[in-house]
Amino acid sequence: MENTDDSIFPDWAKQLKLKLERVCDRLRTGFQPHIVLKDITEKNWYACTQLEVSDEQKAIFPEPVVYWLAEAAYCGMTPLALYADEELVGFSVYSVDPEDGSYWIMAFMIDQKYQNRGLGRTGMDTLIRYIKAEHHCDKIVIGYRIENERASNLYTSLGFVEVSRDEVEVIRGLVV
Repeated sequence: MENTDDSIFPDWAKQLKLKLERVCDRLRTGFQPHIVLKDITEKNWYACTQLEVSDEQKAIFPEPVVYWLAEAAYCGMTPLALYADEELVGFSVYSVDPEDGSYWIMAFMIDQKYQNRGLGRTGMDTLIRYIKAEHHCDKIVIGYRIENERASNLYTSLGFVEVSRDEVEVIRGLVV
């Protein structure tokens, strides 16, 4: 029935088919959450400021979201809210390096209530695809604290390659 003309079916059957296709897609992808990136607006900015990492993560992600919103507003960065099924789950900020045209992910976080559900991986993958599509860039760069092993593992698994490191921070780049 792959090549059947759908116009012969009633609307309820077409709607059921669409729902079943969505369920099958989720089964095929292993129930990976669907992340949507949204602009920060007057409707969601305050909710974004309420996002927090866990207490033990604050040493490696010390700046609260409100800091990044202020810096983005005055330094030409782009903040984005991460939503999973219409629920605000995370936050990110990126900007372009005017010297070489690479895009830097300045901040990326998933709220402590939503961690360990695959949202970090899916969110970062969504952000990478978004930056590439919106800006047609060749390289995305990210930095993180050297003790942040979870970030290191995530970025390595997504193809980021170490570019430099010092006593405090590791810089990784991804050719897109």
